[in-house]
Amino acid sequence: PKQIGLVGHSEGGMIAPMAAVESKDIAFIVMMAGLGVKGDQLILSQNELLSKAGGLSEEARAQSRLLYTRIFAILKEEKDNTVAGKKIQAALAEALGKMTEEQKQGFAPIKAVVDAQTGMYVTPWFRYFVLYDPRPILMKVKCPVLAINGERDLQVEPDENLAGIRDALKAGGNEDYTIIKLSGLNHLLQTSKTGAVSEYRAIEETMSVTALETISDWILNHTVALKGAAPRAK
Repeated sequence: PKQIGLVGHSEGGMIAPMAAVESKDIAFIVMMAGLGVKGDQLILSQNELLSKAGGLSEEARAQSRLLYTRIFAILKEEKDNTVAGKKIQAALAEALGKMTEEQKQGFAPIKAVVDAQTGMYVTPWFRYFVLYDPRPILMKVKCPVLAINGERDLQVEPDENLAGIRDALKAGGNEDYTIIKLSGLNHLLQTSKTGAVSEYRAIEETMSVTALETISDWILNHTVALKGAAPRAK
């Protein structure tokens, strides 16, 4: 039991701390691109970064932020899924009604996403994610933690999320945590030029050797039976 650890990526990096709090058998956790900010904040940041990478104008991105802020408010206030879905579509129509034809053209990619995903927005999972705050859970994690993010992660922005994880662990009294931002890596911890989602399939590398070695070295150093063993060759 002293050597059981959890390694989770993205949402898995959100779940690993939950499991560590629930079970004393968890000896360590590794959070790869895990959450350090609230769910709604993460989605707003993600939309901003991905939209900017996709070439959307600042005006369209600002309109998107306003719309998604309204969508999150609807999800927090309205428990009935059918009613919530209608209110989301009404919020979209209202936003479009205030735009010029030129603005509507620039906003078209956002409209397409909202139209396609309104049904997903009212699912239990998305509702939970929007409301989720990782801080209270992270403050209860007492086992060693490694949190890593890629520098070019556009889905889980590295600086704010790693800072959130660090602050929560520190506030909770955890004395053994390591926070690392890996240069040049995307959300999937691949070596990437821009971090854009469109690059994922084009990159032959499944996962950066640097990321793999960072994780494995840290785990070996925190595994009881292997403490004191000779360091691995670089």
